[in-house]
Amino acid sequence: MTRRGKMAVGIGLVVAAIAVVVGLVAVSGGDDAEPIAAVAAVQDDHLPVDPIETIPDRIEMVAATGVTTTRVDVFWGKVARTRPEDPRNPADPAYDFSRPDLILQGFAARGITPIVSVYDTPDWASGGLTQPPGPLPDAAFNRLAPDPDDFGDFMAALATRYSGSFTSPGGEALPRVAHFEIWNEPNLSGFLLQPGWDDASLSVQQLTDARLDTYAAMVEAGYAGIKEADPEATVIAGVGGPRSSTSRTGVGAVEWLRGLVDRRIPLDAYSQHVYPAAPPLEESAVVPSWSTIGRFLGELDAFRPNLDLYITEAGYTTSATRFRETQVTEEEQADYLEQIYSLPQLRSERVKAVVWFNLQDNPDWPAGLLRGDGSRKPSYGRFLQVVEDQGGTTLG
Repeated sequence: MTRRGKMAVGIGLVVAAIAVVVGLVAVSGGDDAEPIAAVAAVQDDHLPVDPIETIPDRIEMVAATGVTTTRVDVFWGKVARTRPEDPRNPADPAYDFSRPDLILQGFAARGITPIVSVYDTPDWASGGLTQPPGPLPDAAFNRLAPDPDDFGDFMAALATRYSGSFTSPGGEALPRVAHFEIWNEPNLSGFLLQPGWDDASLSVQQLTDARLDTYAAMVEAGYAGIKEADPEATVIAGVGGPRSSTSRTGVGAVEWLRGLVDRRIPLDAYSQHVYPAAPPLEESAVVPSWSTIGRFLGELDAFRPNLDLYITEAGYTTSATRFRETQVTEEEQADYLEQIYSLPQLRSERVKAVVWFNLQDNPDWPAGLLRGDGSRKPSYGRFLQVVEDQGGTTLG
């Protein structure tokens, strides 16, 4: 209202006001021809678990989509099955980086930028204890929380190995990784637990505080380790699972974010997973959902104004599973995918990427662009078109 009142003062202010309006239209996506800001990416969850000899073919499958960005899981417990004597040295003989080396070299050769997510605690870093497999199929990862110092040591070794100045045992320069994500869905018991968290005498608030305290300590140690190796790397924290409310088994997305703000965790960007039951164009009060991205960005300002957001998992499942009853038809999935990457709220420069999860169905998460047998769903072609329309847009 004030701006309109000042328009009569002079032509200079008129021009300024017009510029502001044009800027707002661009951010809101009023011009459909303008490319969206959020990079379209995809994750292949077969890479960390399938036989290592299949990795080149899996990388080709990702590259065939034309993406410039992907998310890659590195299972710490598989890289470091025994405690290293020099844990911050990636050349310590206890480390086996053969799988991540092969994956990251393959993506680098194809010009695909990885966002590396690290989880799976070695039993030596969780008091010698392990837990049964979590929700990932065929992946016996340990979800018990690690000793923060051990985690920080590993993140330093990982970031050193992929700093762009380290050579493989064969003498080849290893690629640089510029984006590291701290854990996967640590707000949920399916991915992060502490011994004793099943104690029935603990209240939901006590469990929530314990989970937040544990993760905050992990982030602090992991952030320091990464920055020691590569001060310019982007450290992404939060990694909130798609939960709107808090219970004994997990913390809601907004409460999780606010708890991490209170604990003043160090971070360069925040990540959140978005799997709403509602279609992308349907208004919803649920957080996280596509219609509440603006509200979520407002919450992120509590860390610091204009903090970047990465949506490192998103999608719609095409059949019900033990983890998710919500399902859509394959045609609906294709329509919703197209709608997601056209949403006005994703034209914000703050939303850096939206990672479709996953490339190919697995029995527990059938949100793939490909069916389990490798045949293409309608969403595959739609995704390729989205990527093509972005014209090679990359992170940064």
